[in-house]
Amino acid sequence: MEPLQQATGASMTQLGIIMSAYGIVNFICYFPGGVLADKFSSKSLIIVSCVGTALAGFWFWTMPSFIWLVVIHGIFAITTVFTFWAAMVKSINRLGGPEEQGRLFGALEGGRGFIGTIAAFGSVFVFGLAADGIGGMKNAILYYSILLLVIAVLIAIFMEKDDPSQIVTDGEKKKNPFNMEDVVAVAKMPRVWLAGVLGICNYSALIFHGYITAYLSEAFGLSATVVANLSVIRTYFMMMVGAIVAGIISDKIGSRIKFIGYAFIGMAVFATAYVAIPAGPGAVPIIVANFVLYGLCLYSIKALYFATIDEVLVPKHLAGTASGIISLVTYAPEMFLYVVSGNMVDKYVGTATPLQGYINCFIAMAILSVIGFISAFVLVKLNNKAIEEANMA
Repeated sequence: MEPLQQATGASMTQLGIIMSAYGIVNFICYFPGGVLADKFSSKSLIIVSCVGTALAGFWFWTMPSFIWLVVIHGIFAITTVFTFWAAMVKSINRLGGPEEQGRLFGALEGGRGFIGTIAAFGSVFVFGLAADGIGGMKNAILYYSILLLVIAVLIAIFMEKDDPSQIVTDGEKKKNPFNMEDVVAVAKMPRVWLAGVLGICNYSALIFHGYITAYLSEAFGLSATVVANLSVIRTYFMMMVGAIVAGIISDKIGSRIKFIGYAFIGMAVFATAYVAIPAGPGAVPIIVANFVLYGLCLYSIKALYFATIDEVLVPKHLAGTASGIISLVTYAPEMFLYVVSGNMVDKYVGTATPLQGYINCFIAMAILSVIGFISAFVLVKLNNKAIEEANMA
């Protein structure tokens, strides 16, 4: 943030406005982006997204004035959500049947963590080549913009072309009967919205869990180095391992939703343990073990947000619309929960109980986990009923 502030002369409030603009446009784009993914080729949309984001990145690299930075981040939201997000989800969904969705989306999330790590190391390297922070940031922006163009070329060469105007039914290609009535029908499915509730419970808990490293430092006296290493483990290792394991196990038990329900039980138990484990150096091994176990449950669910689409009986050609609804619900907390959770922690700074804000976050995590488990239980029941009705028809 500091190099960007220096380069543009923007205040911290203005930088906050920039990120808010990105978040708001994101939220607006999720559902229409899902409809778009059902209407146009995922390959074409992803290529347009990569090229569009790269071009906006080159503009960003010139460090224009504040108002243009707001516009650029609005463009980023369009190219990373409206034309990209649902198209990516649909392209993964169409790679396999309902029994393979866990492994497919687990591999996606694990791969994102792995590739993200490598790309991050590259950005750190080019940042260090500059003489100062401003130059380093511009190098990083240029690096990611060029990388996106390379990815666009690779997608154009290697990704299979899909044709949304055709669907395969009983082994035969038929014209896709896509119409707005189908979109409305998906939007009216309670099962799709409940799948979104699973996501919002997990993603909200993830936001609250972001304060765990600060809590480990303040309550247990862990050094900055240890906390930094734990942060890396949380962000990358747990994301990769949790995603891959979740994909394999959820497919083996035959239900991504049931697996999510079980993982929510784990989240509730380990979130409660955060509250129960007494602060102090003597409890470090226990709290770190709890940190790992909670994180694995948390990220295993995160990997399966969209692996539920087939399971809730959404037709393949409308997977984009379903992913748009699930995303709309899941990521809604981005608009307000960072502020809410920050206020929860800041409220107790300098008081006689400075750790209470963190404890309240953990309690919220436990409550969200219980709500998530109940939602998964209800969703399984609704699914079974829908399957019975379909078999009787």
